[in-house]
Amino acid sequence: MQKKVLVVDDESLLRDLLVQIIQNMGYLVEQAKDGEKAVELYKKFNPDIVIMDIMMPANIDGIQATEKILKYDSKAVVIALTAFSSTKGDDILKAGVKEVIGKPAKSADIVEVIKKYIG
Repeated sequence: MQKKVLVVDDESLLRDLLVQIIQNMGYLVEQAKDGEKAVELYKKFNPDIVIMDIMMPANIDGIQATEKILKYDSKAVVIALTAFSSTKGDDILKAGVKEVIGKPAKSADIVEVIKKYIG
Protein backbone atom coordinates (compact mmCIF):
# COMPACT_ATOMS: atom_id res chain seq x y z
CA MET A 1 0.00 0.00 0.00
CA GLN A 2 1.28 3.46 -0.92
CA LYS A 3 2.52 5.54 2.02
CA LYS A 4 0.78 8.87 2.61
CA VAL A 5 2.19 12.26 3.57
CA LEU A 6 0.34 15.39 4.67
CA VAL A 7 2.14 18.67 3.95
CA VAL A 8 1.01 21.73 5.93
CA ASP A 9 2.32 25.21 5.16
CA ASP A 10 0.69 28.59 4.57
CA GLU A 11 3.23 29.48 1.85
CA SER A 12 1.83 28.00 -1.36
CA LEU A 13 5.16 28.01 -3.23
CA LEU A 14 6.93 26.07 -0.50
CA ARG A 15 3.95 23.74 -0.11
CA ASP A 16 3.91 23.01 -3.84
CA LEU A 17 7.67 22.38 -3.85
CA LEU A 18 7.38 19.97 -0.90
CA VAL A 19 4.50 18.15 -2.58
CA GLN A 20 6.57 17.74 -5.76
CA ILE A 21 9.60 16.42 -3.87
CA ILE A 22 7.51 13.96 -1.88
CA GLN A 23 5.49 12.76 -4.88
CA ASN A 24 8.77 12.13 -6.70
CA MET A 25 9.67 9.81 -3.81
CA GLY A 26 6.60 7.74 -4.69
CA TYR A 27 4.29 8.79 -1.86
CA LEU A 28 0.68 9.90 -2.01
CA VAL A 29 0.46 13.53 -0.83
CA GLU A 30 -2.30 15.80 0.46
CA GLN A 31 -1.76 19.41 1.45
CA ALA A 32 -3.26 21.95 3.81
CA LYS A 33 -2.65 25.70 4.04
CA ASP A 34 -3.45 26.06 7.75
CA GLY A 35 -3.67 24.16 11.02
CA GLU A 36 -7.44 23.81 11.01
CA LYS A 37 -7.44 22.20 7.56
CA ALA A 38 -4.51 20.01 8.62
CA VAL A 39 -6.47 18.49 11.50
CA GLU A 40 -9.51 17.98 9.28
CA LEU A 41 -7.43 16.36 6.50
CA TYR A 42 -5.51 14.20 8.96
CA LYS A 43 -8.75 12.55 10.06
CA LYS A 44 -9.86 11.89 6.45
CA PHE A 45 -6.51 11.09 4.80
CA ASN A 46 -4.86 9.20 7.69
CA PRO A 47 -1.27 9.96 6.60
CA ASP A 48 1.79 8.01 7.69
CA ILE A 49 3.65 11.27 8.39
CA VAL A 50 2.86 14.99 8.60
CA ILE A 51 5.28 17.75 7.60
CA MET A 52 3.97 20.71 9.62
CA ASP A 53 4.85 24.39 9.36
CA ILE A 54 4.70 25.93 12.83
CA MET A 55 4.04 29.63 12.25
CA MET A 56 0.85 30.08 10.25
CA PRO A 57 -1.39 33.16 10.37
CA ALA A 58 -4.65 31.21 10.66
CA ASN A 59 -6.54 30.61 13.91
CA ILE A 60 -4.71 27.32 14.61
CA ASP A 61 -0.92 27.35 14.30
CA GLY A 62 1.29 24.31 13.77
CA ILE A 63 1.81 23.69 17.47
CA GLN A 64 -1.92 23.64 18.19
CA ALA A 65 -2.60 21.52 15.09
CA THR A 66 0.06 19.03 16.20
CA GLU A 67 -1.51 18.78 19.65
CA LYS A 68 -4.97 18.20 18.14
CA ILE A 69 -3.66 15.55 15.73
CA LEU A 70 -1.85 13.74 18.53
CA LYS A 71 -4.95 13.91 20.72
CA TYR A 72 -6.87 12.25 17.87
CA ASP A 73 -4.07 9.75 17.07
CA SER A 74 -1.34 9.37 19.68
CA LYS A 75 0.82 7.42 17.20
CA ALA A 76 0.87 10.20 14.60
CA VAL A 77 4.29 11.14 13.24
CA VAL A 78 4.58 14.92 12.93
CA ILE A 79 7.73 16.64 11.71
CA ALA A 80 7.97 20.38 12.32
CA LEU A 81 9.23 22.64 9.55
CA THR A 82 10.00 26.12 10.86
CA ALA A 83 12.22 29.16 10.67
CA PHE A 84 11.61 29.66 14.40
CA SER A 85 13.27 26.55 15.83
CA SER A 86 15.62 28.62 18.01
CA THR A 87 12.78 30.56 19.68
CA LYS A 88 9.94 28.02 19.51
CA GLY A 89 11.98 24.80 19.82
CA ASP A 90 10.88 23.83 23.32
CA ASP A 91 7.19 24.51 22.60
CA ILE A 92 7.41 22.56 19.36
CA LEU A 93 8.94 19.52 21.03
CA LYS A 94 6.48 19.68 23.96
CA ALA A 95 3.64 19.57 21.41
CA GLY A 96 4.88 16.10 20.45
CA VAL A 97 6.69 16.46 17.13
CA LYS A 98 9.31 13.82 16.38
CA GLU A 99 11.83 16.20 14.82
CA VAL A 100 12.30 19.84 13.87
CA ILE A 101 13.66 20.85 10.47
CA GLY A 102 14.77 24.46 10.15
CA LYS A 103 13.72 26.67 7.26
CA PRO A 104 15.00 27.11 4.70
CA ALA A 105 15.16 23.33 4.44
CA LYS A 106 17.16 21.42 1.89
CA SER A 107 15.21 18.86 -0.11
CA ALA A 108 17.72 16.23 1.06
CA ASP A 109 16.73 16.95 4.69
CA ILE A 110 13.05 16.41 3.88
CA VAL A 111 13.78 13.19 1.98
CA GLU A 112 16.00 11.90 4.80
CA VAL A 113 13.48 12.49 7.58
CA ILE A 114 10.59 10.96 5.62
CA LYS A 115 12.65 7.86 4.83
CA LYS A 116 13.72 7.63 8.46
CA TYR A 117 10.12 7.39 9.69
CA ILE A 118 8.16 5.71 6.92
CA GLY A 119 10.76 4.20 4.55
